Amino acid sequence: MKDKNPLLEVEGLSISSKNRLLLNGLSFTVYSNEIVAIVGESGSGKSLTALSIAGLLFQTPLSISSEKMLLGGQDLSQLSTKNWQIIRGKDLGIIFQEPQSSLNPSMRCGPQVMERLQKNKIGTPQDHRRRVLEAFDAVQLPQPERIFKAYSHELSGGQKQRVMIAMALIGAPKLLIADEPTTSLDVTVQKEILALIKEQQKARKMSVLFISHDLSVVAQFADRVLLMQKGKLVESGNLEKIFKNPQEPYTQGLLYARPQPDKRLERLPTVVDFYQKKNTFKSISKASRAKRHKFLYSQKPLLEVKGLVKEFPLTRHWFKENESLTAVDEVSFDLYPGETLGLVGESGCGKSTISKAIVYLDPPTAGDICYKGRSIVGLKANALRELRREIQLVFQDPFAALHPLKSIGDAIAEPLHVHQLVIGKAAQKQRVFNLLERVGMGVEYYQRYPHELSGGQRQRVVIARALATGPQLLILDESISALDISVQAQVLNLLNDLKDQLQLSYLFISHDLNVVKYMADRILVMQKGILVEVGEADELFLRPQEPYTRALIKALPSI
Repeated sequence: MKDKNPLLEVEGLSISSKNRLLLNGLSFTVYSNEIVAIVGESGSGKSLTALSIAGLLFQTPLSISSEKMLLGGQDLSQLSTKNWQIIRGKDLGIIFQEPQSSLNPSMRCGPQVMERLQKNKIGTPQDHRRRVLEAFDAVQLPQPERIFKAYSHELSGGQKQRVMIAMALIGAPKLLIADEPTTSLDVTVQKEILALIKEQQKARKMSVLFISHDLSVVAQFADRVLLMQKGKLVESGNLEKIFKNPQEPYTQGLLYARPQPDKRLERLPTVVDFYQKKNTFKSISKASRAKRHKFLYSQKPLLEVKGLVKEFPLTRHWFKENESLTAVDEVSFDLYPGETLGLVGESGCGKSTISKAIVYLDPPTAGDICYKGRSIVGLKANALRELRREIQLVFQDPFAALHPLKSIGDAIAEPLHVHQLVIGKAAQKQRVFNLLERVGMGVEYYQRYPHELSGGQRQRVVIARALATGPQLLILDESISALDISVQAQVLNLLNDLKDQLQLSYLFISHDLNVVKYMADRILVMQKGILVEVGEADELFLRPQEPYTRALIKALPSI
């Protein structure tokens, strides 16, 4: 529970870039021994707020002003660079979103954390190693001695984030800033990390400024919530006020845009719907769902995967037996025309390996894959080209999937040119216009470049490019995991519309079980390369058979 003493006081914080106002007169207080969450979409100013409090924007071209910015009574706006380093080493700890990019890949983890002690002259040099090992033990890292000597690439995502937490906490800060610390983590690891941060907060009686775009995560974690939109604070309050009686349409949209575990809606509500006061949404009945499934599974399978095995070599020596890692082990399943088949599991379970094997980007070691009753194993180059016209991949990161120097129009037209589907520039351009309109974008985006688009717009472009060849099966590999909740709802609605309009089938891969349950007819659950459970989506959630599936469902954050 929070104390009455204010630890962080911010009044009138504004940040601008040239003629654009990025943060507009933000004011809030964080009390001692309190967790405050800042929630909002990308571009709302959440991370800018955190970076300005941590003094990481003062060397940038941004213009920053505030009436008051105090940490423990100390004025942060007047600090020198050297004093900022002292503050960040002792009074202030920071956990960033992506631990891999925050850790130095050329340094072992132990010395990296030890640097914090050395630079801030905490303890004696003889004592530093012991302190780091104790910090690793406190954040529940297995085998602290091994982690001390390990490089970041040798650790899992959850272990890397625990190293970052140890680094942030080793100076015993009064305030911990956690900027989307669990966004890139699996749901089970996310639950562990959140529990760890909260445990450390209680034990150390420190305050936490927690930044997220997901209110369902915040509901499990925070004492108070600040809602930000376009650089402004639009609503704030304790959990009961925000979650039981939200006043702003923006807050209502963020609350209800996420798929709910207890109901299946025809369309997900978006922030725009609440601004337009559209707050009634139809549910799909069990009877209509049963009727749909009866039709789906009376057909012949579109895709059949039989005993799929994928091994990766670990060593290659002529004088001893080669060692290999089995990433996918004897996996079999069918996918039917018009079906959305969900594939879930933690990182490293083999989900993406299966998707690449199906389109022969990474051929399987053993087993068979049949598309429309025909085996694709061993197909020649021309036949594979034809196959990839009908089976298209949509990847996780739309920014990485688009060439930064190609306009949106050229990016969408590329598969038309490669597969020689439309002859003539005028016809190609018209086809691209049609595809842009189909995914809810106007022709004005034709000449724009990826950096000029939002995350949701880029994902729509990638979907349009995948649709250019007229595919029957789309493999969506974590294709919405990088999007804000409200944008995610728009893209999921779009995918369902396209499925009905174009008679598409989907292999929908994700670690977010709530999203998969909303989209899927059936769900495949994978663990360490093995298919452990298959079931109808609603039934699997209500009555999971395997302990691993039950653990995944139990770890889901809920409001």
